[in-house]
Amino acid sequence: MSKEEANNVVYTCSEHSKEMYFKVKEFEKKPEAKDFVYVRFVDDDQFESMWVKILQGTQQQGYGELNNIPVKLVDRTLGDTISYKTDKEGVTWENKS
Repeated sequence: MSKEEANNVVYTCSEHSKEMYFKVKEFEKKPEAKDFVYVRFVDDDQFESMWVKILQGTQQQGYGELNNIPVKLVDRTLGDTISYKTDKEGVTWENKS
């Protein structure tokens, strides 16, 4: 599969972007999602959020591999290893440092 399935992609306006992020992030609380974290990536002024399978760490901080095919992020691919960290607001971001 070279593209994410259309029914697995949600587009939102910038005004409601964070609201939609937290709505999807609620799935982290389900037992079947205990090994996954919903991570937000930033590219210029746009955001893309994807599921990451945790390889080491917790849902708050660690590293894992992308479990989605990026739509906007051209420098990422399915299976890439990324580091992530959750901020005080509860948003989990790619940790580039």
